[in-house]
Amino acid sequence: MMTTQGMIEAIIKRAEGRYETPVIDQDLFDFPDSGIDFKICRLKRSNSPSAGFRTILIVDLPFNSLSIQAAFRLAADVRDILPEPQTADLYMFMLIRKIPLEDAARIETDDRFCRKVVAREFEEADDFLDRTFLSAPSSAASSESLNDPLLAALASLGDAHPWTVNHLDSWRNSLLSGKNGSEIADNLSKEAFDSEA
Repeated sequence: MMTTQGMIEAIIKRAEGRYETPVIDQDLFDFPDSGIDFKICRLKRSNSPSAGFRTILIVDLPFNSLSIQAAFRLAADVRDILPEPQTADLYMFMLIRKIPLEDAARIETDDRFCRKVVAREFEEADDFLDRTFLSAPSSAASSESLNDPLLAALASLGDAHPWTVNHLDSWRNSLLSGKNGSEIADNLSKEAFDSEA
């Protein structure tokens, strides 16, 4: 199971280049002892001087209702101290030992006070962060196919019908040509069947 210190280290590594050096300081928030281990990490976008902070409350606690309620109270206290509009950017990363998957999912769907992400029992820090706003940027190649539904559709057509692979580039050009539907249909038909004759 991850620790709060391990999570802080993973956040610092993941924030590099995207956020300014994270501020990790318990003294920013003066609370009575909540009985749970927690750290507060604040991130500010490095390329946006007017951006506010994203505040991450990292809690480490056992799976029992008293500890979970204490974490919710702590999140409410942090939210009360944050200036507007930073209250909308409060996240609680919950490291709850031995929590069943169903309970983790239930806690994550509860958006009172903040957005919550609960670590799964055998989840690594990088996999955990991939489920948050700190997810790793996708590569250009994978994002190109996600952002171009026509390219994705033609690729799946080529997988399903291998005889079309040689025609996909010309079909894509025809579909993007701006011609009307009947002209496109004629072009697609000619390209597919006249070239084989």
